[in-house]
Amino acid sequence: MSTATEARSLKWIKPNMKLLLSISLLLVFQKIMAQDCSCAAQLNFVINYFEQNNPAFQKIKNDPASYTSYKTDLKQLRNIANKEKDTDLCIRILDKYVTLLKDHHSGIGFNLNRKDLGDSTRVAAFKSSAAYRKFKKIKVDTTALYKRLSKKDIAAIEGIYSDGRSIVFGIMQKEKNPNQYIGVVLKTNKLLDAGHILLELTRQRDSSFDVYYNIGLLGFNFQRIIKNMRIEHGQIPFLGFSKGSVPASLGKNYEFKELNDSTNYIRLLSFDARLTRELDSFYRSIDQAIRSKPYLIIDIRNNGGGSESSYFNLLPYAYTRPLHIDTASVWVTPENIKRYEEATTGDYKDLVARMKKATPYSFIPHAETAQYTWSMDSVTVYPNKIALLFNRGTASAGEGMIQYFIQSNKVITIGENSGGYIGYGNVMNAPVPCGKFTVQSTTTRYLQKSKYEFVGIAPMYRVKQSDDWIRFAQEVLSRESGVGSK
Repeated sequence: MSTATEARSLKWIKPNMKLLLSISLLLVFQKIMAQDCSCAAQLNFVINYFEQNNPAFQKIKNDPASYTSYKTDLKQLRNIANKEKDTDLCIRILDKYVTLLKDHHSGIGFNLNRKDLGDSTRVAAFKSSAAYRKFKKIKVDTTALYKRLSKKDIAAIEGIYSDGRSIVFGIMQKEKNPNQYIGVVLKTNKLLDAGHILLELTRQRDSSFDVYYNIGLLGFNFQRIIKNMRIEHGQIPFLGFSKGSVPASLGKNYEFKELNDSTNYIRLLSFDARLTRELDSFYRSIDQAIRSKPYLIIDIRNNGGGSESSYFNLLPYAYTRPLHIDTASVWVTPENIKRYEEATTGDYKDLVARMKKATPYSFIPHAETAQYTWSMDSVTVYPNKIALLFNRGTASAGEGMIQYFIQSNKVITIGENSGGYIGYGNVMNAPVPCGKFTVQSTTTRYLQKSKYEFVGIAPMYRVKQSDDWIRFAQEVLSRESGVGSK
């Protein structure tokens, strides 16, 4: 290279050195900041988050046998995640990981975002996209399918479902596989055409369903999501769909009846906080009737919980001695402190202050001055025996009621193990990188009740699902009270 050429090169390089350096640094920065959105990377984030911030994991970590089993299962999940190329379906692996924690209130949520489809031009562009056009569509005689599926019983999986607005579809069984079903759109709307496959369902051994919801048809940032869920009484609650004609009796959250001269019966299907005042009024209306008979059956089968205060007015009927109150502890970590600071409901100012003073990665009492016993002045002679019925569908606040009632020598419990949603609480959400999923992790642990998490509370008397539980309860009440004995 000549001296003149070298000089020209130097003249170019000197003023542009800063530009070249800036570009180089930008490329390095982009490489560093680029997110790995693979399923394996998202699983690693979820694992690290729960191991650091979840109170249930601390129990596993401190038990050598449980921890060894956990690590074995974790290795298998990592192998599966490394092979999963569809990040939408990574939810199955993330969900499977959370089950290893044995913490029913923790989970993985969907961070759903929808395209702006506010005008016909955007809708047309969306419907002409390759992502939209790849969804399955079958030829369907909607009139004939309506006629056939509308005759299905409310308890059947097959039938006509709706979101109560613009989405109407029919679930029907596949011909070649009795455990597989499809949800076919029956009513064309702005986004869906009749014949689109909206849902794909596979029945599992425990009678739950793996449900693929082809949500990409509706303009969301997922093409499809999958969840393991129950479909009962014409309801798909997680997705907001139900059959058009749910019997009125299924919407009845409580009932009272006199079974005979000695026994009253109460059925409570929900402790939803919105029902608390209504339930209190209901309890007042039946108070005299309950006090007039020696036996009371309280049926909380399939009561998924809600507000603890929804059953407080029933406690005087069972009370025989001061009730032990379980204490809650908070797992202190920098992330959990951040979550409490971000919380938009609840006043956690004092708790956050105490967490900041505490040793990181330790438990502290949730309340600075905890109450350990609960005494009552208002107690009753009748009923003198109570049978409490519960099953796997009894959870959360329903199990809280069980915990108080079993402290009474008046109470007999009948059924099967409860759901096991009682040991951990105060769920806080955190985003998973890449914007599709959220971590839903508990932050508190109950000292005594955590032993029931995932396994449930065992009844004194076990019965089969096929048995007449109410008749069995009446027989046990008579036997326990010595009626008819010699």
